[in-house]
Amino acid sequence: MAATAILMTGTAAGVAQAVPAPSASVSSASVKVDDRYTIDLHSNVRGAPKLKSRVYGTAGRGAYIDIDCWTRGQDVSSGGQHTNVWYQGGVWMGKPMNRHLGPGVWVWGGNVDTKGDPQKGIPHC
Repeated sequence: MAATAILMTGTAAGVAQAVPAPSASVSSASVKVDDRYTIDLHSNVRGAPKLKSRVYGTAGRGAYIDIDCWTRGQDVSSGGQHTNVWYQGGVWMGKPMNRHLGPGVWVWGGNVDTKGDPQKGIPHC
């Protein structure tokens, strides 16, 4: 599938670039401590909730997202998952990068280990 190749391929150039500021509509008071979810290995972290947006990095082992909010973006089918839900927040990239991106970056819901899309209790952006 073309979507799979796009989701699974990161670029080294995208990793070193600046990360956007968080959405003005999201307050830190709306984020709960337990809004941390693991991200599938090789998932791209993006600048917007669509496949053609800038890739800031690709998740490694142990990657997770501290979710601030969710929105409906590009509808994607990949790896047996199908959703148009995207999560925004700060991402720990895992090994080997061992660095943080965001807040304000996006991960497709099919790559975030939630119990459903959107995950209950997480505010809409």
